[in-house]
Amino acid sequence: MKILNLKKSLLACLVAGLSSQQVQADNEPTVQQDSVLYHNATLLNPATEQQLNDGWLLIKDGRIVQIGQQQQADASLPAAAKQIDLQDQYVLPGLIDVHLHLTAGPIRVEMQDGNPVITMKGHSELTRYHAISTLATGVTTAFSPAGEPAANAEYAKQQQAGNWPGPKFSYAGFVFEPTPILGGSVYPKNEAEWQEEIASQKAMGAQYIKLYQGLTKDEVAMGNRLAKAAGLKTVAHLDNVSWQYAADLGVDILTHALPTSAELLTGTAREAYLAERKNPHNARFTYSWFKHADYDSAPVQQLIKTLAGQQTRIDLTLVANEMIYFARELETLYPEPDMTVFHPEIRKRWRASLQAPSYDWTAEDFASAQQQLPKVQQLFKRLYDAGVPLAIGTDSVASGPFYLRELQLSQGAGLTNWQVLQLATNGGAHHLGLNDHGQLKAGYVADFIVLTANPLEELAALNTVHTVVQQGTTWQVDELKARLASLTDIEL
Repeated sequence: MKILNLKKSLLACLVAGLSSQQVQADNEPTVQQDSVLYHNATLLNPATEQQLNDGWLLIKDGRIVQIGQQQQADASLPAAAKQIDLQDQYVLPGLIDVHLHLTAGPIRVEMQDGNPVITMKGHSELTRYHAISTLATGVTTAFSPAGEPAANAEYAKQQQAGNWPGPKFSYAGFVFEPTPILGGSVYPKNEAEWQEEIASQKAMGAQYIKLYQGLTKDEVAMGNRLAKAAGLKTVAHLDNVSWQYAADLGVDILTHALPTSAELLTGTAREAYLAERKNPHNARFTYSWFKHADYDSAPVQQLIKTLAGQQTRIDLTLVANEMIYFARELETLYPEPDMTVFHPEIRKRWRASLQAPSYDWTAEDFASAQQQLPKVQQLFKRLYDAGVPLAIGTDSVASGPFYLRELQLSQGAGLTNWQVLQLATNGGAHHLGLNDHGQLKAGYVADFIVLTANPLEELAALNTVHTVVQQGTTWQVDELKARLASLTDIEL
């Protein structure tokens, strides 16, 4: 009996000892292999308008595992294989550009079969240059609403494999448009050819079909129908075809602040506008529509109601309007020292390309156009206040100063810095259907940027980004910029 009790006593001591060791082990932080802890930073999360001082982020396998706040200087932090002290700087989710023509080349004219043809064909070195320069400005995700399908597919493949640094990328293919543009457009002759082209673009990874301004109503309707039947979405840059018509069809995305259909005007304003549009090559419509438009009119009110009700996604690219209206002042808006974001082949001709549509404008034309910019911004604010989903796009081949300017124009429309940064981050994620991007949140993709200044105080603080973390991979901006020198030699 005594032997039995002794055995029980020894067993109890052994169990107690093991339990004590387990409790001690549970109380010790467990180091997660390949994890990285970024700490001692102010975390800015626009989606929740939360500023977290003394914040930290634990990253593993390209995702945010935990997020928290170190309440006291001597408080313990989560264990990690590597720790990075951010020295009280600012962390913001990675920026998203929803209108970036990353694989396009400069607009130029080439001879084909003895005839001059407009071309936008790019080059892999141009693409790589612009991808790196864009990533270096904090844009970690981008959408191209048009581009050469093979070039877009190649970039996406190389970027995903880690061979080409740059934004994560989704895209549409050639625009469907009567005007022939090499590397830019297609115009099938019948429904069977439309189906064939849509299938071809889908096979090369396109997720959207781009419907362009030269199409008729029937062609827009057919393109939207065939794209949806193929399991693709639609993005449209329209002109004479009304946004209302496109929204009623269920077009997924409308782009550019140019809803310039006469159908949205009424009475004498409509008559005057139609008279101005008799010359199809007259680019003055880009501002004159706004001169005639009444945002309180029944057609515009119905449009806004439809867009909000259907949650049609919009990227207005306000910078495009501004560059048209101020085409003779681009060196002031975008001084040459800021334009290293462009490859030299783009830098030497981009201003001239943008001045072409207004070649015959008088000083009075430019003055009238510039007077309409506040009204363009009013349209932005009307859509925003109505709950129409907006996002930030640049309509450029590289984001850089155009992205910052788009944010500043959005702010000038009446948005707070928090609201502008929402559009740049989780707004862009919503635009692209990315449910795990755009926030500093556990479980989300680890895309964020580190800045020395606070963009809540001044949006130009985005120029102070020095570290970009994309899907958990850390890029130093200076190192990215140093890579550009080897990609400047090609000539087009």
